[in-house]
Amino acid sequence: MYFDFKVLVFIFLWLLLPKCSFSQSFWFGAKAGAAMNFQSWGDGSNGGSINRNPLFNINGDLILESYDEFKKGALYVQLGFHTRGSSVRFNSFNNVFSTQQGFKFKNIVLEAGAKKAFNLDKEFTTYFILGIRGEYTVGTNLDDYLTFGSLYYPVNDYVKKINYGVTLGGGFETYLSEMSNVFIEFSMQPDISLQYQQPPLNNVIEPFTGQVVNLGLRQVRNLSLELKVGARFLRKVEFID
Repeated sequence: MYFDFKVLVFIFLWLLLPKCSFSQSFWFGAKAGAAMNFQSWGDGSNGGSINRNPLFNINGDLILESYDEFKKGALYVQLGFHTRGSSVRFNSFNNVFSTQQGFKFKNIVLEAGAKKAFNLDKEFTTYFILGIRGEYTVGTNLDDYLTFGSLYYPVNDYVKKINYGVTLGGGFETYLSEMSNVFIEFSMQPDISLQYQQPPLNNVIEPFTGQVVNLGLRQVRNLSLELKVGARFLRKVEFID
C-alpha cells in the first residue's frame, strides 16, 4: 500500500506540474492560519481511558495553482510546514493538581489536488478542493518527556517519519484586481497512515501515580482541521500572433 501511494503521488505531480509550468499563466501565493489537531490513539484497553484533547497551532503553505480562466477547474500543488499532534490533561492521584501536556510532530507537507470554483456574483466566489498529501516528520517534542524516565510517554524510536493522507475543504475568494485575490479557506486533513506505532509494553511505571501498568499496542493517526487566510497573485502569459 505504501509503494502504491508513492506511485500515485508521482503520477499526480507529473500530470499537474505541466499545467502550472512557466509557459502558461498560473497563480502563486501563500496562506497561513490556525489548526486544531487531533490524534486517535489505539492504546488498547488500559491506555484507552486517557482523554486526548486537541492541540492548537499555526500552519502555513506556499501555493502554485493553474489558471482557471473558464471556471472548468484548476490543479494546485503546495508545500508547507504543519505541526500535528494532541494534548493530554493529567490529574494527580489525589486530584491536588492537574497539568496539560502536548505531543507535537513537526511535518513538511507536500500536497497536490484539484480545485473547483463557482461564481456567486461578480465579486464573490466559492470553491471546493480535494487533494492528497505526503508528509515527512522533521522533528518532535517527545524528548521533553524523557526526564520522567517512563515509556508511558511516546518516544521518538516509534515515530513514523513518512505519512500520507487526504485533504477535503473549501473556501471563499474575492479579487482585489485582475492579478490578485485574497481568500479564506477551511480544510479537514485526515491521515491514512500511522504517525506513531509502538508495540505492547508490560510493567511500565505511570509517572503521576507510580503504578505499574501494561500498555497495549499504540497506533496513532492524525486529523487536523485548519482555517487559513491567504493571497494569490497571477502570472499571466499572453500569446500575440
